[in-house]
Amino acid sequence: MSLPHGLALVFPWSVWECWWLAPVALVLDLWLGDPALPWRHPVCLVGKALDWLERPARRFMLAAGAGHERCRGRLAGALALLVLVACTGFAVWAAVSLPLVGLLAAAYLAWAGLAMGSLLQTGELVLERVEQAPEAEARQALSWLVSRDTSAMDCPLMRKTLADTLSENLTDAFTAPFFWLLMGGPVALWCYKAVSTTDSMWGYMTEKWRWLGWAGARADDGLAFVPARLAALSAALVHALFLLRQRLEAACCGGGRDGGRDGDESRGGTALWSRYCPGSWPGRWPGLAVVARQASGMPSPNSGWPMTACAWLCGARMAGPSVYFGQLVDKPWLGPPPDKGEPGASSAVWDAPRLLALCDLLRQSALYGGLVLWALALVCLFIF
Repeated sequence: MSLPHGLALVFPWSVWECWWLAPVALVLDLWLGDPALPWRHPVCLVGKALDWLERPARRFMLAAGAGHERCRGRLAGALALLVLVACTGFAVWAAVSLPLVGLLAAAYLAWAGLAMGSLLQTGELVLERVEQAPEAEARQALSWLVSRDTSAMDCPLMRKTLADTLSENLTDAFTAPFFWLLMGGPVALWCYKAVSTTDSMWGYMTEKWRWLGWAGARADDGLAFVPARLAALSAALVHALFLLRQRLEAACCGGGRDGGRDGDESRGGTALWSRYCPGSWPGRWPGLAVVARQASGMPSPNSGWPMTACAWLCGARMAGPSVYFGQLVDKPWLGPPPDKGEPGASSAVWDAPRLLALCDLLRQSALYGGLVLWALALVCLFIF
């Protein structure tokens, strides 16, 4: 199967046309993080372009007076988003369509569009500051990752906030861009990144951004709707692999009790399996129905899915009431209840080991979830 000729011209280097690009980008991202090259990261250029669009968009919104700000602001934000997406998509298409260097451009842009590796690196650095640095320095480090007010946070709240933002960004940093990379190559990936950048810069329910950011927030909700649910399923997949590993280890150990060569081979096979399969997490998987029910209570239609899955698997709650730009947002609690008297069912506090387990869960979810998604796309390629 391949894309129709017209779509292939618009979306080159998708999985339908280039089977190896997506897994190469996945491995580079998780192994190396963001590309450390002399020029600026492409997302910075997208952000600069959005900054340039703000002035004419705001001027249009305010031109007819306060009574028309809502309609004109939404229209201005939508037009700015369309211009940004069109310019970003055209720039990426032009780069990957160049003769000779188009392949290198496609590989670089696919790698640079994924951000799970750099997110986890930054998260582990912030955790180190939270655990070892003075509270003021730890709060400043946490503000690198979150938009909420960190000025009055103590260490337990900083740990929980770090867990919130790391798990929520499984969708934004990896699953959604990887999904669109598979579907439409670097062009579709960076069109999504333009929408995501608009949401992250303008998509706040404050007086300044309420109307201009509306289109970006809604577009991001739509484009990340399927990937957010895939992110939760990828965490469930990793947990299932862990349970399978436990059973195989038990079978190998049981089969090798008689000693001799069979026991050595069993231990060798178990060691190999342990090296490449996920480790353990302190919580449990509650079932997809529980994840869906808890996630539906969040203000965002997407953020609660990976957060709820990770909260249950790590055995500690996420979300809850949070302060954004001086306003208290009453979010529901996600994850296991504080105490139900059931072993393994009650929540614990976020500490350094639990946060490191979360980082491992996110890394494994991106790796195995991405590979399964890529494999499913290849199956569709051969079937259809």
